[in-house]
Amino acid sequence: MKRQITESEKQELIRNCRREDGKIYCFIDNEPIDDEKNIHFDHIDPFVKTEDTSLDNIAPVCKNHNLAKKDMSLTEYRDKLSIEKLFKSKEEIGKQLKLNDVLDAKYNLDYGFLVKYQFDEMSEEITVKYFSDSKQTNLPKIIKYPVFTCPITKMKFFYAQVPVANIINDGKEESDIELQPRPLIIDHFWNLYRHLRVNTQLQPSICRVDGDNPIFVFDGQHKAAAKIWAGTNFLDAKVFIEPDVIKLMKTNLVAHDKLKQLRFYSSILADKLAQIYGVNWQKYIETADKKSEKGFCNFVKYSETSTDENPTKQIEAFIVESILKHDENKIHPFIAPENKTGKQYAISRDSLKKYYFRYFVTSPPLDVEIDSKDDFRNQEIENNVKLLNILAEKTLIDKWNPDSNSDDHKKADRIYRAGSIMAWFPMLRNVIFNKLDLINPNESSRILFRNIPAEKWDLIEKFVEKLFSHKIWIDRDPNIDIVIGNKKAELTKKLFDEKGLTDKWILGLIE
Repeated sequence: MKRQITESEKQELIRNCRREDGKIYCFIDNEPIDDEKNIHFDHIDPFVKTEDTSLDNIAPVCKNHNLAKKDMSLTEYRDKLSIEKLFKSKEEIGKQLKLNDVLDAKYNLDYGFLVKYQFDEMSEEITVKYFSDSKQTNLPKIIKYPVFTCPITKMKFFYAQVPVANIINDGKEESDIELQPRPLIIDHFWNLYRHLRVNTQLQPSICRVDGDNPIFVFDGQHKAAAKIWAGTNFLDAKVFIEPDVIKLMKTNLVAHDKLKQLRFYSSILADKLAQIYGVNWQKYIETADKKSEKGFCNFVKYSETSTDENPTKQIEAFIVESILKHDENKIHPFIAPENKTGKQYAISRDSLKKYYFRYFVTSPPLDVEIDSKDDFRNQEIENNVKLLNILAEKTLIDKWNPDSNSDDHKKADRIYRAGSIMAWFPMLRNVIFNKLDLINPNESSRILFRNIPAEKWDLIEKFVEKLFSHKIWIDRDPNIDIVIGNKKAELTKKLFDEKGLTDKWILGLIE
């Protein structure tokens, strides 16, 4: 069977594809091909799979796209570009793509329709009504399913092919409980899309039903999104019936942290742990007299059946989230929501955790009674917001702009390079320790765990300005960028010493 079309067939195809404006449009991006000499012809579905060279399976495509697609079919490459465009549209407004965004792109507003159900415990069956419109004017599709019981948790669930029109992502960003907080990762999404176009789905997505709502998808989001993008109308799913949401959240966290299927981004993990902290804390205050962080940890350790609880991490996450999501926090827009700093961000959450919070947040758990005269945890949170705001005002606001590549941005970029922050964060801690007139070295681990008067904040701001006035931040010596680009604190510290950027210089003790 022939693989190539003839010249006469090409001319016939051009005649058939020419639109009313007289132009031929590229199959990939629907843009006009100005120079018809650059028209290529290729199979919509690959010849090696279909052996189909009829004109119905051939489309005009511009030269650049035909060369760029490599081994992909035209439909695959077209979808790849549309996926990249969708991800980029979210990044441009500071958002990240989730399952609902894919549903929006494919179904507009025609999804998220309610399901209603009746669970018969005697027969261990559930009857589900799938509605196909938001006003529920059309008769629902009614299906019965056998119900199974988890032998460990006793949770009830069933398996189903759920209409895509009846699903949504499990939780919104502003909700108290969000079982599916992760954004979609473009490479994972794309690879699954290519795989599931020609292969069956081996594992179901994990969902839940709870009252008159759509079916919530909280695990297997990438599989669901990939199948939806590939054109499926049904989703293979394991659906829990009115489950214990907190228990599911904990299970999901462990699966993506300790068991490492696909790790949560650090910011999301912190946010979810902070939510669990709130739930556990509510239980704790109902039973405890003298309340402390240490008491909370003991309460969780000895009262919960799950051995995967880590109350110390819950407290840490709560403190970090309280600082970074504070209403007055000014540095938050410059922090990457993922583990790696993107072009538009100055610093990642992981870097803040490793190189900032270790110096400026007192490690939990404290054995101090909550809200007593010795408890400065809330004040420490406020103090960290103030310090981070000073850093934002002096180094980032109206300065950080990767697209401009201005001198201000170049300076800010050098300040927040990995090697730099590993050296100047502890340096800043030492300067603040000095300016707060602290004497006991042990106080350095609780440096902001106290009331700090306004005049001391004026001093701190003055010395932050001094730190970033050093010529090293604008020096054109290329060796500086090489050194601070390495994640080796000792190399940066040595460089700072050689250039004269030291604690003593900041404090004015030496010229």
